[in-house]
Amino acid sequence: MKPWWLLLVAGLGGCQNMAAYDPLGRDVGSPLPEACQWPAEADATARVRATVEALEAQGYRIETTEVALGLVSAERSAAQPGLGAVDRPFWGRSGFWGYYGMGSRHGYSLGYAQRFGGDPVRIQRVSVVAADDVVRVTRDSRVVDIDGYLIDARPDNSATFCASLREAIDLRLREEGATS
Repeated sequence: MKPWWLLLVAGLGGCQNMAAYDPLGRDVGSPLPEACQWPAEADATARVRATVEALEAQGYRIETTEVALGLVSAERSAAQPGLGAVDRPFWGRSGFWGYYGMGSRHGYSLGYAQRFGGDPVRIQRVSVVAADDVVRVTRDSRVVDIDGYLIDARPDNSATFCASLREAIDLRLREEGATS
């Protein structure tokens, strides 16, 4: 065996052992924006209630709450008109199907089906956690095709979003404190 083949095999074998980059994974090296972390104020029950009200006012549907952990998770979805036309034939998805049975179930059938797909949906998920007297907000965004295929997924931790959410939570906490 020639030495250059040995180098090629060793080089390709080394590629198998390298860690692959996960484009959908969270980049742990980049911290949350400063606006997405702030000191926890008020008691846990009032903070969770204010967070729920603030997220619902922005169109989120509450998925989970846990007062002991100071956790609120919510989600909202919106259609992405026009994005469904990417890489799709004009006439939609179509196909033929057929069946021929023998024995006690004999017969045949033929058919043609055509389906026009809808628009993909963007799903945003938010988690607000108050642990160790610090409130942390994380948000991610996914775009899912009508057939359930993932088109795009990424962290969506925006300082602007976090700042506006904090203002809405603080406003509700002040309103609750004024009525108490």
